[in-house]
Amino acid sequence: MDDADALRDVFGTGNLWKPSSFSNDAETYESSLFAPLDLDISAIKFDHPYAPKQSLDCELRLPDLETFDFGPLPELETIDKSSLSLETPPLEPEEDVWEVALQLGPAKKDVSFFSWELFEDRDHGEEHTPYITESGPHMFDAALAKDDGNIAPGQVINGNVLLSSLFNLGLGRSSILFSFDPKLRTFVPAIPDGRASGFSLPAAQSLTSQFVHTGNTFLYLRSFVERTFGSASSIPARVALAASVSTVLSAFEDQIGRKAKNIRSLMQLQHVFAKPREILLFVSRIVDAVKPAKSNEQLSSILHHRVLEIEEANEDLRMLSTELMRRVAQPSLDLFAEWIGIGKGQQTLPIAERGSFVVNDQSSESQAPECAYNPEMMPRFISPEDGHTIFDTGNSLCFLKLHHPEHPLACLEKFGVQPPKLEWKYDWQDIETISTKAKQYEEELRSTIGRYTTGVAKEIGPSAASSVNSPLTEDIYGAAENFPKLIENSTKLFDQPPRDMFDSLPDELRLIIDQVLSRTSSDDPNGRSMFSPPVSITSTLSFRPLLTAQAKLVNSTTLRLFFRSHHLRMHLSLQRQYHLLGDGVFSSRLASALFDPERETAERRKGTIRSGVHMGLQVGSRKTWPPASSELRLALMGLLGESYYSSQLYMSTIQDGPFDDKPSRKDQAELPGQLNFAIRTLTEPEMEKVMDPDSLSALDFLRLQYVPPSPLNLVISTASLEKYDTIFKFLLRLLRMNFVVAHLPRAYPDTVSRLFRMEAHHFITALTIYVFQTGIADAWTGFEEHIDNIEIRLAREDVDGQIGTRVTEGLSSLKEQHEKCLDGIMFALLLRRRQKKVLGLVEDIFEAILAFAKVLRGEDGGNSGGGDAEKEDSSVEALYANVKGKIRVFISVCRGLAGKKGYGKGRGSGEENAIERLGVLLEMNGHYAR
Repeated sequence: MDDADALRDVFGTGNLWKPSSFSNDAETYESSLFAPLDLDISAIKFDHPYAPKQSLDCELRLPDLETFDFGPLPELETIDKSSLSLETPPLEPEEDVWEVALQLGPAKKDVSFFSWELFEDRDHGEEHTPYITESGPHMFDAALAKDDGNIAPGQVINGNVLLSSLFNLGLGRSSILFSFDPKLRTFVPAIPDGRASGFSLPAAQSLTSQFVHTGNTFLYLRSFVERTFGSASSIPARVALAASVSTVLSAFEDQIGRKAKNIRSLMQLQHVFAKPREILLFVSRIVDAVKPAKSNEQLSSILHHRVLEIEEANEDLRMLSTELMRRVAQPSLDLFAEWIGIGKGQQTLPIAERGSFVVNDQSSESQAPECAYNPEMMPRFISPEDGHTIFDTGNSLCFLKLHHPEHPLACLEKFGVQPPKLEWKYDWQDIETISTKAKQYEEELRSTIGRYTTGVAKEIGPSAASSVNSPLTEDIYGAAENFPKLIENSTKLFDQPPRDMFDSLPDELRLIIDQVLSRTSSDDPNGRSMFSPPVSITSTLSFRPLLTAQAKLVNSTTLRLFFRSHHLRMHLSLQRQYHLLGDGVFSSRLASALFDPERETAERRKGTIRSGVHMGLQVGSRKTWPPASSELRLALMGLLGESYYSSQLYMSTIQDGPFDDKPSRKDQAELPGQLNFAIRTLTEPEMEKVMDPDSLSALDFLRLQYVPPSPLNLVISTASLEKYDTIFKFLLRLLRMNFVVAHLPRAYPDTVSRLFRMEAHHFITALTIYVFQTGIADAWTGFEEHIDNIEIRLAREDVDGQIGTRVTEGLSSLKEQHEKCLDGIMFALLLRRRQKKVLGLVEDIFEAILAFAKVLRGEDGGNSGGGDAEKEDSSVEALYANVKGKIRVFISVCRGLAGKKGYGKGRGSGEENAIERLGVLLEMNGHYAR
């Protein structure tokens, strides 16, 4: 490493063994610090009084060993026994040398001893230290000036001026030594090589660069605050973050400003700015991270991710980041509160049009608006379960506000119910407080709903509700009575000097900043986090008590109104009766109107007047196809109405009311849900198949149209209606096949035709039994049991007077059960997308049976030629071989599906396979096994 590198690393310890560049050569230098020793005793001078003055022989006076005589020792005198005493004489008190030293005081009080030499000799001349670091900053500055060729000395700046300038620089302010350059977007020093006395230029520049970085960060955050407040397109979460950053900056200026008068050195200044610099850098990284956020949910999700990253790193940053998270999440929490009915709306724009987690369902064809849940717009700090709870509760509440606006859940303020605020807390004690408030609110609202149901609860009026919510309302309402006094009080208020907002309204974020900056190194930084739950679960612990309380009451009330006021069960039974062909009378009449060749045709013919009574389309017995719209109306006219008004479903809906209130058939202009026959929208390939009256797709254009009345569309959704339509299309084909095989001739001249008729009849009959008894009945029975269970629990709640204690599921749960039932039916009927190949086998068998019926109609038409008969026989044999092979393949497929996942259903103690029942029905006589 060269000298230049060594100077850059001023605190390195790797080159301590090298001599200093300021020292002279050791060989030519005569050290005055350690003089050479003189071993001549006579030449040594001692100032000590007992030191030898002459040579050692004279001073010690040792005897001559050669002439020295060891004589007998003199005898000691005997001890007089009478002088002995057994009693111990009292000892004289010993002299306390430390007490004497304390009384005498220090020796040579007027002399300051800095070395042992000076202690021994007052006249000793003290040598100057050779270490430049111990000679003061002025000696260091002089050495740098002398060594100008190797190290740049820089310009020494007045210490007070530099200290003040660096203080302002750390707060992002310009000063006499540092100014902000807008082009470079950084602070620039007025003296590039300026330094403090006693500092080298690299060390001074390193310190200055820290304060330049801190000042730039301060200005960057201040600019972010100004740009956010000045932009009209700023989202609420960004505004909340900017307000929090502004509070942090003002708290830093206040706290550091109070310590400014006690700062006397650069080290003190650096220590004062150490923790604020760390916090400012952390906040600036957060601001950089949320730049791409376009919505409140995105911004709060990004910030939540940053908070989880530093949760275990630093307690100070944890406290600050959680408070920032709480403030930034507040706009989203306000939106949730407004949606579920515990907060007042701040905007007239519907929530579904604000680009939030609630969107309008574009696929819905119903007249009533439907909302869909968009989980991508839900903040990440909300768990998926809580997100669905929020949406379902608000969706049910929209129904209450639209159809039952006088209900307490739709207008809490009118009944004096004050819900708690949806807030985010991080300590166990605060979370327990939230849970307690939620329980109190639930009991109060349950009591209000119970009194409203019994007709006891009354609205308290807007003025009284306002007075409950705000105690200042009394002064406002009383202003009209004492208007002059109000004007006088307002004048006094404006004449008062402005008060400090931080003193009157303590800010939680400002208190956290004060606590962080005032904490010493001896304080335990982890004391608070030891008794706090992890940040990742605090949102669930804070929000779920209130969300659950509101959801239980809303769900129980909504289901009660759906079943009792809007007759949901009747409309579900309507789908079972018509879309799923659950009404035998309707099925037989529909088959007769569509396929019976003995009915009067609805086709327009020249010279023939149509009676309009008991007319049919005669599918399979006519050549012109498809029928006109007038033919459909004549053939199907009155079919649904006659079936509905004579059904048990209609009788059960009116038997609870009084006799005079029973609606007559004439009063009913249309069926429930505008139930009627309609034309299905088809693609061009599907339309080509419909043109053939003998094809299986001849009736695919016919559908049942049903529009669920509001608010039943929340349960009978558009997706459910599409599934009903798919099932009805298949059942209509199966109904045609049953009519065809039932009207096949029983007597045949050949064995092949007779076998074809028997196997076709057996296959269609077995498939029909499976479809209606297993595929539809089992799934629908399970769904009806679920509805019965809900109604039983609702009745028990009414008896106990505890709404929302037994029934906690909502409309979404009922909707899911309904769609699950339809999915089960489609799965059992092989109508799912992944079962398309299996359904293709069934359709091929249907096509072969229709082709066989067509051949038989040709025979009945008078084709008696021998050649034609041979062609027909060969055609029947080919059809029989084809259909028999298809049936065998289908049975083998059923065997393979038996036991696979999804095809089994739990019934009783064992698992029964649904598709296996179809295989048993087809192979019961063992014909195909042989």
